[in-house]
Amino acid sequence: MATRTVAIQFIRAAMTTAVARGIDIRGALRAARITPEMIGHDRVRVTEAQAARVVRALWELTDDELAGLGPRPIPRGTFRMISYGVVHAPDLRTALTRFTEFLALSTEARVTLTVDGSQARVVMHGDPATPLDPLVVDIAVAVIHRFASWLIRKQIRLTAVELPYPAPPYESDYRLIYGVTPTFDATGTGFAFDSMYLSIPVVRTEAELDEFLRTAPAGLLFRNRYDVTTADRVRNILERNTSTDWLAAEDVAKRLSLSAQHVRRLLREEGTSYRTIQEDILRDRAIESLVQGQETIEELSERLGYSEPSAFRRAFRRWTGIAPGSYRLDSR
Repeated sequence: MATRTVAIQFIRAAMTTAVARGIDIRGALRAARITPEMIGHDRVRVTEAQAARVVRALWELTDDELAGLGPRPIPRGTFRMISYGVVHAPDLRTALTRFTEFLALSTEARVTLTVDGSQARVVMHGDPATPLDPLVVDIAVAVIHRFASWLIRKQIRLTAVELPYPAPPYESDYRLIYGVTPTFDATGTGFAFDSMYLSIPVVRTEAELDEFLRTAPAGLLFRNRYDVTTADRVRNILERNTSTDWLAAEDVAKRLSLSAQHVRRLLREEGTSYRTIQEDILRDRAIESLVQGQETIEELSERLGYSEPSAFRRAFRRWTGIAPGSYRLDSR
């Protein structure tokens, strides 16, 4: 699976909120190979594996499935218990109904499923007096959506996501998380999708559920392959290309059954470009390699197609604001 990265603000939010609650996660950050310099730069990104490792560490430190970030602790094992009560449902409608009922019994969280014609909505009902941390909201919406998609073995394409807080600086990441740009500063919290998904059978087994839970939270937070926007489709084509040379924009357009001019216009409307997508892929591949620490800067720059390491270093600073060596704990 191609590498994708996560904005450092996700880690920063977890760290800031944890510290405010007296939780020391410096050891978790070191174990995830996240350096102090990385935390301090807004353009820095980390791999999904690094972010997942921080979340798992927070679970262990707090014995709480909201990692100390929610209004009250949710004992570890709660999601597992709910999952076993849902996996044998006949269809997604039944599964989501059971999920919301189990959630209310075990956590006092109120989540409802409503259907209005062709539109289904999952809504989280919070207490205005004690609003949830935005990170908790992000995680909750992603988990419910991902788990529902996993149960039916189909990607549920969302038609809307509503989040009750202002758009963060990294709001473009949300399209990668949800497949749709959310409405920020919304009056409520939830997401909508075509009600046709509700009749699709649940096809997972308990053995598959065991494996899914074993790899959490990666499968719940970061497995996103939507192909909804033109940018997503272009990126996935470029990522699958096994040649050392980039596919020309015309070749990518041909695979989309569109003209190159039309693809450029669609990308421009989405606030990106063919070149920007290439740069994002190079950035994510570079970050993955640096975190793994198995290539020298010289080897990495050559593999990514740079004429010399200095050119790669300049590009990396442009992408992240810091030098490549800052991603390596052994270079500190």
